[in-house]
Amino acid sequence: MKKCRNLLLLTVCLLSFIVSCVKIPDSPAPSISISISSEVLHFADTSGSQTLTINSNSDWTISGTNANCSVSPSSGKKNSETIVIVTISENIDTDREFYLNIKAGEVTKKVTIKQPGKNYANDKADIIVTEFSISPKYNNSIYSEIEFIKKIGSVYEFTSEQVIKYYKTDLTTLKASWKSNTSKVTIAENTQKSGITVNNFSNLVTYRFYAKNNTYIEYSVKLSNPENSYSGLPLLVLTTNDNTDITSKEDWKGGKFKIDPQGNSGINELSGETDIKGRGNSTWNMPKKPYNLKLKEKSAGTFLGMNPHKRWVLLANYADKTGLRNKVTFEIGKHSNLKWTPDSRFVEVILNGKFLGNYLLTEQIKIDSKRVNIEEVDNTETNSEKITGGWLLEIDRYYSFGETRYFRPTISQIPVIVKEPEDANSTQMNYIQNFFNQLEKFIFPDLPQNTKYHSGTANLAGTPDTTKFNNLLDISTFIDFWLIQELTGNEDSRLPGSVYMYKDTNGKLCAGPLWDFDQTTYLGTLYWMHYDYIPNEDEYNSLEYRTIYFRQLFKDPKFKARAKDRWNEFYNYLLNDVPDFIDNEYAKIAKSQDINWIEVNENSSQGIWAISEDEKIGGGRNHDKHLTPAEAVTKMKNRYMQRLLWLNNQISTW
Repeated sequence: MKKCRNLLLLTVCLLSFIVSCVKIPDSPAPSISISISSEVLHFADTSGSQTLTINSNSDWTISGTNANCSVSPSSGKKNSETIVIVTISENIDTDREFYLNIKAGEVTKKVTIKQPGKNYANDKADIIVTEFSISPKYNNSIYSEIEFIKKIGSVYEFTSEQVIKYYKTDLTTLKASWKSNTSKVTIAENTQKSGITVNNFSNLVTYRFYAKNNTYIEYSVKLSNPENSYSGLPLLVLTTNDNTDITSKEDWKGGKFKIDPQGNSGINELSGETDIKGRGNSTWNMPKKPYNLKLKEKSAGTFLGMNPHKRWVLLANYADKTGLRNKVTFEIGKHSNLKWTPDSRFVEVILNGKFLGNYLLTEQIKIDSKRVNIEEVDNTETNSEKITGGWLLEIDRYYSFGETRYFRPTISQIPVIVKEPEDANSTQMNYIQNFFNQLEKFIFPDLPQNTKYHSGTANLAGTPDTTKFNNLLDISTFIDFWLIQELTGNEDSRLPGSVYMYKDTNGKLCAGPLWDFDQTTYLGTLYWMHYDYIPNEDEYNSLEYRTIYFRQLFKDPKFKARAKDRWNEFYNYLLNDVPDFIDNEYAKIAKSQDINWIEVNENSSQGIWAISEDEKIGGGRNHDKHLTPAEAVTKMKNRYMQRLLWLNNQISTW
């Protein structure tokens, strides 16, 4: 037993000796790593700096710098994130690359520095100027690119003198911009900076473009801004954010606007953001497009002295050679008993640098304390009293063109479009339809149920008594609305088209506001528009024509007597003041209209908008497109007086 114990002890000792004789190796050193924020830095051809972040678990240094590329700091400590500033000089030669080597121990990481070259010309024979212009980008009073150099095919063509047309601007404080491969540009001994240096371009200005060997070429440029090339009207400048045309009536496009007073007193320069889209029915299909504007800020919309609002309309008046039909009608409306008529101002319009000519900037028909002044009702409202108001309605045969809320009253079947409340709910729609149906029972008191109202059945309609429903219908506005439609001879209102009505909470149905008088008006026609008008059966069945109550209303002697009294009150203004207004207003836009139109015997350089071959023969819907604007205005005024006197003779016999 003892022998075994000794043997075990001997074995343990032997193993301990062996282990003590074996050397255990040290732990290996960690591998060196370098991390950098970017392996390639891209610089412009000008001098500049960028940052490079370096991290390493070992001390490091940077090599590879030179006179054109420096770094700070050029070294760093391990385990410490370091931001290095890399600075590079201007490159006036060809494209170049540098390589920075970051070394930590035996490990190296490469950073590539890339910089394009300005490729400055060595000699004047090598100088190339690819652009030279006066650009809106650098000049607040320039609205279209003025190019002295244009690329035609593969050749750059230079024009020494350019003309700024369509608006007035100051030629003495403009900045030219250019692209070239030259080392410097001067006027006389003064160094010029593209898009920065201001000069007077009303006189000849000579620019010198220098090569690296100090040889140069010269470009002499001059601008003119002749008075006969602009009208002097205020300028409305519109630009879309994507610089593309407006092609939709449904989709708004973001952009900016600016009003340039063009020296007109009492008008302030104004600018801001706006959305823009097309508008109109037949007018949208014409070459000169009308537009809707929706400003981002209501306070920005104090256009030319008109009340602030977000919503505005640009009426193109392409069908109206006079440019005055809407404006004159709005003026008559302001002197009538209609409670609100849109205000408007003539402007010249530039869209994305393209001159579009004369437009009438007009208040859009909207519910507002300064426009259609009724209580606005939300389309979630169902309270029986509140839903009696907030109604802005348009009677228009284009009711199915994208409108979502419309109806036809049972008897008249006039197409009523609900403009507001927008997307009216079913409770609201039931109310307004029932209101019209109830009103029509008074207007057509004896018409048998389910009888269509046209010339073949009109004798069955009976005679209304307006005193029985004057709590439903605002007689005063309906009389003045009728009077103006008759006076202008508005054929479109017969369709009906663009006939507006509105109703306030617990209020009467009112006629107005006035809208859309640019076509088939002031033609001097010698027949009634509405007084005795009713469609025949074929017209009724085709849904092309509907009567707006007036034939029935005039059956009531009391309504007819009030209409005659109102005519007599209004007549002196219509006879004396309106012709003067036509003359005075045309004097303001005469020059603009001459610039706007390309006349029958003129070429395309003598105006903006041409007339079609058919219009040259027939004169268009107003029978005056083939005339000069001055001739068209004279004709319009004569036809107005002709119809005024005819109406006076007719009404005097009542």
